[in-house]
Amino acid sequence: LMCMLLEKNCPDMSAADIQNFIYTFYPFMFGIYPYTAVTEKQKTAMREAGVDYVYKTVYELTSSCLIRLLGK
Repeated sequence: LMCMLLEKNCPDMSAADIQNFIYTFYPFMFGIYPYTAVTEKQKTAMREAGVDYVYKTVYELTSSCLIRLLGK
């Protein structure tokens, strides 16, 4: 499905470009959950440690990644 979407919407991408996109984007998708599902205990710990953590949604993280990967 992802290949078909990229072929249709990004006709300038070669087969190698599509494979590279998939091998970059899919691991990213599997790894973003911890950044979007911060527990209250984690929030408290970061606040107490003075960590300036920016909370982002799955959409915000994903759209930013896609824009960079697709160069749009």
